[in-house]
Amino acid sequence: VQLDFMFVDAASMRIIQNPAYFDVILTENMFGDILTDEASVITGSIGLLPSASIGEGAALFEPIHGSYPEAAGKNIANPFAAILSAGMMLGHLGMKDADRHIKKSVEAALNAGIATQDINPSANLSTSDVGDWIINYLTGNY
Repeated sequence: VQLDFMFVDAASMRIIQNPAYFDVILTENMFGDILTDEASVITGSIGLLPSASIGEGAALFEPIHGSYPEAAGKNIANPFAAILSAGMMLGHLGMKDADRHIKKSVEAALNAGIATQDINPSANLSTSDVGDWIINYLTGNY
C-alpha cells in the first residue's frame, strides 16, 4: 500500500488531472465533502459515488451527496450511489461477494443504458425503474 500526504488543493488538482491516482482518500469531513463533489463531476453525476465514514466503533455509509430533499416525492433521484453505499457496507461487514455482485449490477445497468435522467436523459427512467432493474439483475430475473 502506497501512502501519500498532500494538501487539499493539491489533491483537488490531482483528482482532475489523474483521478485514477487515488484508490482511497482519507480526510476530515469538510475537505472530503469538497473533494467528493469535485470528483462527481468527473464521473458524470453526483448520484454515482458512494462514501464511507469509518471510525473505531462505528461506520456510516451514504451517497456522497447525503440527502436530496429537492427530489423528495418526485421519483427522480439517481439510486446508484445509495445502492453502492449499501454494497460498501456489506463489504465492510465481511460480505465481499455481496459487495461485488452489487457493483456488477450497477455496472451492468450503466452498460445497458439503465439510468435516471442525470446519466441518461433519453432513457426517461425513474428512481423506482432503476431500482427495480437492479433488483431483477441481482435476483436473476432480468
